[in-house]
Amino acid sequence: MLAACQSNTYTITGEVEGLENGDTLFITDDLQAGIPTDTLIVKDGKFNFNGIADSTYIAMVYSQKRNEINAPFFVEPGNITIKMSETPGASRVGGTSCNEQWQELNDSVMTIGKEINRIAEHIYGNTADEMEQQKGMEQIEKLNKRFADIVVKTTEKNIDNEFGYFLLTYYPEELIDHETRMRLIDKMPQQMQQRPAIQKMKAELKQAAQSAEGMTIKDFRQQSLDGSQLSLMDEVAKNKVTVIDFWASWCGPCRQEMPFMLELYGKYKDKGLGIVGISLDEDIDAWKAATQQLNIPWPQMSDLKGWENAAAQQFSVTSIPHTVVVDQQGKILKRGLRGQHLEEFVSDVLQ
Repeated sequence: MLAACQSNTYTITGEVEGLENGDTLFITDDLQAGIPTDTLIVKDGKFNFNGIADSTYIAMVYSQKRNEINAPFFVEPGNITIKMSETPGASRVGGTSCNEQWQELNDSVMTIGKEINRIAEHIYGNTADEMEQQKGMEQIEKLNKRFADIVVKTTEKNIDNEFGYFLLTYYPEELIDHETRMRLIDKMPQQMQQRPAIQKMKAELKQAAQSAEGMTIKDFRQQSLDGSQLSLMDEVAKNKVTVIDFWASWCGPCRQEMPFMLELYGKYKDKGLGIVGISLDEDIDAWKAATQQLNIPWPQMSDLKGWENAAAQQFSVTSIPHTVVVDQQGKILKRGLRGQHLEEFVSDVLQ
């Protein structure tokens, strides 16, 4: 019995830069709110902790005194090592299987993330011309693809263990798309597939399949800017091809994308292109103000329920901006295109 109990124990041995004797560190398993579950005291730049791990899960040790000092890690049986750095993103974890693999994954993608940030700072600054911006966006797209490939390969490699389960439930659609996610679920052990999070994911993927490319959309009505009810299919029927643009007034990337959308609309509206905006706003005044500030001329729809927008739910939209391109009968031709890729697709369809 003693051996069985001890098999679930874990020990954290940690080092931390930038804190003094008596300073406090906190452990939390709520990575959004950061509500502490345990408290650690720093002595001579070190800290330690013992506990029981009934399951494997992600947690974080952090300093309230200095927010940049933090380290996400996995709680699991064994001897966990944590080295917390004053440099953001430079903390390291290890010692146990999940923590070693977590650090290995972070090392792999850290360089990619830094390069994406460097390019983004340049192209969204005041010095980059249009050609540089386009080139930068293409570079970012390639880097994002590399990032996603690393995440998918790591998840697939570990799909029969807790680390793979975590990655599959942690990373969003942008990194693990719906088709890949379902394929990975099918590779999971049956016992793991029965977990509530996986069952919920499978239900959501089934819903998403109804709005996948090749499917025909169902009509719905939502409020327009003047307060009247607008039918999506009434608008779609007016055009050879329609871009349904999910956006919001509070979404920075959406607003950055809007000048391109205006240019696209101006270039192709006489050739059969229509755009319908579906806003994930909750504040009607903010929605109206944004459309005026951005000079958006195409029809707008919203039920003012934010992320709970019924259309966003129907189309399984998890991030914005997001586009859905449909033909005159409402058949979904393409999803998720932006920038030059969207224009090239629209141009080809309208030829």
